[in-house]
Amino acid sequence: MRSFYLVIVCCMGMCAAYAGDITRVAATYEYVSGNPDETPAQAEAKAFEYARRKALEDKFGLDVSSVTNTLVTNRTGNGSEHSETNVFALGETSVRGEWIETVSEKVLEKNFTNGFWIIKVRVEGRARNYSTEKADIRFAFVRNIQDIDPPVTFRDGNDIFLRFSSPVSGKLCVYLVDEDKKAFCLLPYPKQQSGAQSVEANKEYIFFSSDFDESAQEYTLNCERSSEQNALYVIFSPNDFTKAADKQGGKNFRDEQLPRELTYEALMKWLARNQTKDPDMAVHSSIITIRK
Repeated sequence: MRSFYLVIVCCMGMCAAYAGDITRVAATYEYVSGNPDETPAQAEAKAFEYARRKALEDKFGLDVSSVTNTLVTNRTGNGSEHSETNVFALGETSVRGEWIETVSEKVLEKNFTNGFWIIKVRVEGRARNYSTEKADIRFAFVRNIQDIDPPVTFRDGNDIFLRFSSPVSGKLCVYLVDEDKKAFCLLPYPKQQSGAQSVEANKEYIFFSSDFDESAQEYTLNCERSSEQNALYVIFSPNDFTKAADKQGGKNFRDEQLPRELTYEALMKWLARNQTKDPDMAVHSSIITIRK
């Protein structure tokens, strides 16, 4: 059995900054849990998130607006339980700076005192300070093409569609990462020869629907367990780029053909390389829950 926790950390600043090169950043942070119900894995994930924020602030001298998704997986089996932290740290930054890549993370101390966790961690990574706004794209993953807002949860057997629009023309890729840390390329479609989906400015798209594009690949969400969580990534840039190298996926437990795939680690490395080269690349992530 697996259960997930999503942690979102946001902080905002308005100090002036100029475009900068990719640079090495690091910080040590001691996190004191304020919730007696917080698990060790949750507390550890928060410690690393606050450490990343501190590293950015220490290096650039300002508060950076950032959003980091962290999935904490609690696995139960063979009479024991252990936690595994998957940090979807994608440097999705609003204005002044962004975390590009995590180089190393280390727990220095972990103590349980008076019902609360105290965790000291060290994080090192690569980041960039810049002052330009990225394209203000709009998107929503929905169950029906008529829906505007994303649902709280999806059900096993639901179709999934993507509503998307951008104020500028550019290229788009969409990935889904499952609980087994496999990344599936949903867009561009498997049969497309281009390395990314072209989109026009000021046009609303509904992807994954043959009603709007006869060549579209339609997707149905499956849930093998009672509840599962997947991460969806929307990657857009006004500049040309191509998707990560992948291979034809296998079949799911229902013997249905899966999209082209690669490992989560390979996707993260590809993202880091592309964000390093392209400061205009916007990466947004969403967590969806699928229930039986």
